[in-house]
Amino acid sequence: MPEILEWPSAILKPAAIEANVVAFSRSGGVTLGGLQRVVRTDRGWWSVAYKGIALDTPAQRRVWNAIAAHCGGMAGLMAVPVWSFDSAPWPVGTVNGRVLVPHSDGTSHGDGSLYAQSPIRVTLVDAVAIGATSVKLRIGGGIDELTGVRFSYEHALYRTGIPTLVDGTDWTVPVSPAIRAPIPAGADLEFGLPTCLVRLADDRTMDVRLSSGRFDLVDAAFVEAADYWSDLAAA
Repeated sequence: MPEILEWPSAILKPAAIEANVVAFSRSGGVTLGGLQRVVRTDRGWWSVAYKGIALDTPAQRRVWNAIAAHCGGMAGLMAVPVWSFDSAPWPVGTVNGRVLVPHSDGTSHGDGSLYAQSPIRVTLVDAVAIGATSVKLRIGGGIDELTGVRFSYEHALYRTGIPTLVDGTDWTVPVSPAIRAPIPAGADLEFGLPTCLVRLADDRTMDVRLSSGRFDLVDAAFVEAADYWSDLAAA
């Protein structure tokens, strides 16, 4: 199995992120009356872009160079976090998609730091197979709305649509893109800091410059590694 590198979000954090599902549809052409019929042939794939990543220390430069070496252009696989502060109703006290909490007895680590855990608990009610376009989710705490939110499972990223059924804490929602790999019933889904399995958008994405001030803001563009999921399904 190819090595998957997880993006070091604590060291290389973008100022802005663009994460969008690129639709894949087919048009039958436009009639003389101006009518165009468009058919959805798939549920698309993810395009992710990081904007304004600060490279202002030698350590950050080294990490950036190491990631570039791992990728070797578009060949390498990475799991990049897709922050969801824009869509999830975060509880007070969250930091980077996590809640900081002490031990059960109220104490912290020896250095005074706290544990980080996800503030959102959502599980899958019924198992889903590859290609499914709807899931049944159960809210367990920290969130009361599952419309238009992102989540991931084992680095497969999804976005929910308008629910088709809400039954108490159980929500049946469509998802895009289609389910990449089987998810078992009862699985904990990552809503706090979902991740997406990607490759670089092109071989030169991680090219970088060295300016006289040694400070630079760089961007990085990624595309979902849909081929990985396809190969995994065929294995």
